[in-house]
Amino acid sequence: MGAGLGLTPKEVAASRGSDLPRPSVGGPLLHKSVERLVPLVARAAWDPVLGELADRAGSGYLFRPRRTVEYAKNLIGSWSLIHRPPRDLPAVSVGRLRATWIVELMRAHIDHHLIAQAAGLASAASLARWQHLVPPVDEVAAARLLRGPEER
Repeated sequence: MGAGLGLTPKEVAASRGSDLPRPSVGGPLLHKSVERLVPLVARAAWDPVLGELADRAGSGYLFRPRRTVEYAKNLIGSWSLIHRPPRDLPAVSVGRLRATWIVELMRAHIDHHLIAQAAGLASAASLARWQHLVPPVDEVAAARLLRGPEER
């Protein structure tokens, strides 16, 4: 949910299967219980997995579905400690997954203002800390982006 929707740890913990409807057949998966200025749409690569999890969870929580309270202290942190990846892989972190989601959008050259709105950030200036992870565009892509569409 961090990498596919850019959710914060608190938002991950509060999300239920019913929060992820698909308004139309074949349409994108939306997150309806998180307030954003723009629709929060699942990334295409994560859509099938999140859709399946949402269907399985129904009205239950997506993360740790058998729990009874919405948010408990160390809910996500304790899970990360128990489920450590093998050897040299970094620990699972919702914050890191969210940052991956943000950088992926930046690398796709999506408007920074739109990214900030989708992430629930105060402004696009908040994205500056990730800019060093976005490679510069090549000359051909730069010319295409700067030229814009042929039609007016």
